[in-house]
Amino acid sequence: SRTENLVVCKKAEKNEYGQFMEFEYLTFVPLDIDGLDLSVMTDRDICLLNEYHANVYEKISPYLTEEEKAWLANATREVKRA
Repeated sequence: SRTENLVVCKKAEKNEYGQFMEFEYLTFVPLDIDGLDLSVMTDRDICLLNEYHANVYEKISPYLTEEEKAWLANATREVKRA
């Protein structure tokens, strides 16, 4: 399975080391949680996934019906190690 997201690279902070850049997501699509092997993911990976999914739900849910929101809530549910 392959997942792709559109992102834009934009200027972030600038300090004594120079100009830093950051990515901003342009697409918000949940990743297939059931297809993930959490045993090979770091705690940071899991945290980033949960943050991304929270953003997906926040951005997309206002445009959905109640039934669609329920589906999205399940698709973006928080994941934890067993």
